[in-house]
Amino acid sequence: MSSIVPLTPAVERFIEEARAALPGERIGACKVRTYGGSETMSNIIVPLILQGQKTGTFAMALEYEQDPATGPHVGDLYVVTWFDGRPALLYRITAVEQVPFEGINHDHVQVEGPNARQVEIWRKIHWDYWGGTLRQRGLEPSMQMPVVFSRFELLYPKPAASGPA
Repeated sequence: MSSIVPLTPAVERFIEEARAALPGERIGACKVRTYGGSETMSNIIVPLILQGQKTGTFAMALEYEQDPATGPHVGDLYVVTWFDGRPALLYRITAVEQVPFEGINHDHVQVEGPNARQVEIWRKIHWDYWGGTLRQRGLEPSMQMPVVFSRFELLYPKPAASGPA
């Protein structure tokens, strides 16, 4: 439910802003991606990350088969953009695990937004989406298809504090 996007001047400026705001962090090369297959989905997912409610993500391992370096690795930095390409946030990958689709469990889905933190709901959402993607390629989804599970920490901007100071 995401795609890799190119490094644009706006993203480069955003990375410089993050470096200035986080002098204690070593911010080197960043991967750039967007979430959601549509503007509507992007507008749901990105705020969940910004609010600290979504702290991980999932992808089909097939997405990285041609070039494993494009996949997530512990320590990788990602700039996430809105669907239109405007940079929204920077996060760091803190854990990566490959799991068969049927092996995704309660602990895994707790990184999702509040509406997808039940395994049955997570499976339905991802089976439908990935199934459609695979069928467009002439493939069928299976319960054994490998899924890449990643946890991340939001680095910039920091989530807004809730409540009065």
